[in-house]
Order: sequence, then C-alpha cells, then structure tokens
Amino acid sequence: MYKDLSIIIPAAGRSSRFKTKISKIFYVYKKKLIIEHILKKIQNISNDIIIITSPTNYKKLLQIKKKYKLMNIKLVIQNKPKGMGQAVYLGLKKIKTRYSAVIWADQIFLLKKTILSTIKKFISSKSILCFPIFFKKNPYVYVSLKNDKFYKIIQTRESDIKIQKGYSDCGFFVFKTKIVKQTLKKLILNKKIITKKTKEIDFLKSFTFLKKYGEVITVPAYSIKDTNGINYLEDLK
Repeated sequence: MYKDLSIIIPAAGRSSRFKTKISKIFYVYKKKLIIEHILKKIQNISNDIIIITSPTNYKKLLQIKKKYKLMNIKLVIQNKPKGMGQAVYLGLKKIKTRYSAVIWADQIFLLKKTILSTIKKFISSKSILCFPIFFKKNPYVYVSLKNDKFYKIIQTRESDIKIQKGYSDCGFFVFKTKIVKQTLKKLILNKKIITKKTKEIDFLKSFTFLKKYGEVITVPAYSIKDTNGINYLEDLK
C-alpha cells in the first residue's frame, strides 16, 4: 500500500463507441462490472480513490462505493464531459497526497505488475511523470521517443498521420500531484490542451508542457494486453 499516493479513475465519459444503453463501466464482464475490475486491480495499492462520474452514473457508483467500503472511495461529479484533462484536474483538486496516479476506467487488461513496476520506477527516478508503454502495430495513442526519451504523444483520431508500428501507452500514469495540478490549471485556463477534432480538454497533451518542469519518463509494460482499453464491445471478445 502506497500511503502517499492517490488514484483517479475518470469514469464520466459517454461511451458512445461502446454502443450499449448503459455506460460501459457498468457492463458485466466475467461476472464483474468493468469498473469493479479496475477497483480490484488497484486494491491494496492506494486507499485514496477518486472516481470522476457523470450525474447519470452517480447513483450506481454510489452503490458500488458502499460495496467496496474498505476502500476510501470519493465520487466527484463532472457535469459535462469536457475531456480527460478536466476530469483529472477535478480529481486533483480533492487530493492531498504527494503523488497521484490516473487509470482509465476501461483498462481492465492492464496487469497489476505493470502498475507496480511503473510506480516503483517513478518513485526511484524522481521524475515528474512516469507511464508504461509497449511496442505494437497500429497504436491508438502513439508515444514518440527521441533518443529513447519521451518526446510527444499523438492521438491517431486527432491526426491524419497513419502509424503502422510504434509505442502505445497503457492507460496508466503516475506523477507529482502539485506540479501537475498547477500546470493543468494553467493549460485549461489558456485553452492549450484542447483537441482539434473532438474539442476536448486532453490530459495527454499536457505531457509536452510538463517536460518544462521536470523529466517525463516511460517504463516497459509487461504485455501487449496492457495497452488494450475497451472502446468497443468487441474489444471484450
């Protein structure tokens, strides 16, 4: 258990690509809701969990919070789905620990050992932010390295560039709370991390700006499965 670490789970998205009547975080997979798979994954890593929820999902997440009463879960409402950048910032406003982490609410195949190795590397490196990557075909999110160091992130849905092979992120990020909170606040205020096509406030776009304040590093993930988020219903097959 990392006592000085809080974990944010952004779970206020519309799940428009998932094509079900319910939010994908409440879809049952292997006898558990998708959001429960995430909670089980981070259990015993941190006891300060912040779930960012939409007003629609709030009541059901409140029930889940009661079910997992041994975990210190806080629910924070994101009234409008303005993007992951705003969701993370809303979570950071509730955090008092020195370190924070973010895990996407649909990253159910991410291995616990990848999470733990990322946290260990982050703490030992004294970097500002650390996240796992894995080399694969057609990465949905492409992590560009220069001289084996983090350079920038390209989201393929926001770019006309087609990337056949490259490093992908794994939907998990750990960082220093104070500097990331301060930087996100400025970037959101100055509209510096808004995506061109979806017009969302993008958390990943902030990484390039964070490099000005400290080192952003990557760590190898254990498996290609670590990269697999659940965007479509068929991703569970």
